[in-house]
Amino acid sequence: MKLSKRNFGKGMLVSLSLAMMIGGLIGCGSKESSGNTPVADGQVTIQFAGWGDPSEKEVFTNLIKSFEEKNPTIKVNYLHIPSGDYVGKMNTILAGGDAPDVFYVPDGDFGRWVSQDLIMPIDDMVKNSNIDTADMWESGLSRYRYDGSAIGQGKLYALPKDIGPHVLFYNKDLFTKMNVPFPSAETPMTMEQLLDTAQKLTISKNGKTTQYGMGPVWWEDFVLANGGKFLSDNKQEFVGNSEETVHALQFAADLTNKYGVVPSSAALKDLNDSEMFKTGKLAMMVTGRWMVPEFRKLGFDWDVAPLTGNDWGGISGSVGLGIYSKTKNVEAAYKLVEYLGGPEGQKEQSLMGFSIPSFKSMASTDVFLQPGQKPEHAEVFIKAVEKEEAGPWTVLPNAKWYDLLSQGLAPMWEGKKSAADVLNDLKPKIDAAIKEGNPALFK
Repeated sequence: MKLSKRNFGKGMLVSLSLAMMIGGLIGCGSKESSGNTPVADGQVTIQFAGWGDPSEKEVFTNLIKSFEEKNPTIKVNYLHIPSGDYVGKMNTILAGGDAPDVFYVPDGDFGRWVSQDLIMPIDDMVKNSNIDTADMWESGLSRYRYDGSAIGQGKLYALPKDIGPHVLFYNKDLFTKMNVPFPSAETPMTMEQLLDTAQKLTISKNGKTTQYGMGPVWWEDFVLANGGKFLSDNKQEFVGNSEETVHALQFAADLTNKYGVVPSSAALKDLNDSEMFKTGKLAMMVTGRWMVPEFRKLGFDWDVAPLTGNDWGGISGSVGLGIYSKTKNVEAAYKLVEYLGGPEGQKEQSLMGFSIPSFKSMASTDVFLQPGQKPEHAEVFIKAVEKEEAGPWTVLPNAKWYDLLSQGLAPMWEGKKSAADVLNDLKPKIDAAIKEGNPALFK
């Protein structure tokens, strides 16, 4: 789910009257489609772009088929782009001026794309549809608001396709085999408890590790869950060299370099953490709900638990559903956004085990909890989404500061420098990037 970052936006008003014409114009029959391809009278063709692994592609192929059955005057051409290529290809497509009518908006790229007038505001359309924003997770919705200086307030430019809090997945069969108690579904482990558990689950002999207790941590999770911060309250200063953040990151690096319970980047060269987990070489890993359909195919028992740290802290990822600002098919485009981001689409995605519904009331029902299917403690996802924050790459419109931080941590992960030295060295560079990239924040 997670891709990346950034910038700022200038509104493009969509009139209320236009929004209220939804359905009416479609029924009257536009002869223009995405890419200006003529279509039959009474029909419109739009294009929808997204990414995802094969299971996500299958989910959205089925959702689009269902949407077309319910909206026979709208045909949707689904453009599936591999995850690693998505932002680069979309940047090229958007620059070309003939983008898909509806497309995934990574929460980290949201501000930048809005600032370039590539996404239209949808407040009026949402107000006149069946979307109850009061019932949506605020953390999911607010990351798609922007007022020109700060993310989290102002006009709404996208509906969340989903929200993905991070949780701890663990192989119950390995825990049983190694006689290690299962993690609690109610109380997060402390850092010390995590280390002790991971050490008991790690198997090494003659310098070769054949089973790791833990997969690589998401360092942003680890900082926030253990009392650290990245930015000051006014977001104008980097405070990631504070004692709490330094301690959390040093501990995270030590899991690999000092204790050997987390595989190094070299050990992950042939199999990533998901593949190691699936093959029983990893006892615990951090990921999100989107892995559940794949993990349900596994031949061993597994479950989920909260992240390590205080009070269920951590970060959640999200992807938005945005409408191209220059689309000629606003009504049909919003129909699709409303379907995928609204109750119908959210229910279908949840039933497929793929995501947590954006609506709080739906998340507490069997549509999401799915008793009798793994994971046994699905409620862990709900508590996590209530507590976890949007990733730091979403906090400022220009995220160059985050890029500097992410890339600058390499010497720490490699064990060549301490967390304190790395973060103190980075502070002046990151402070300068915050100010240079986000001038509206300092007015």
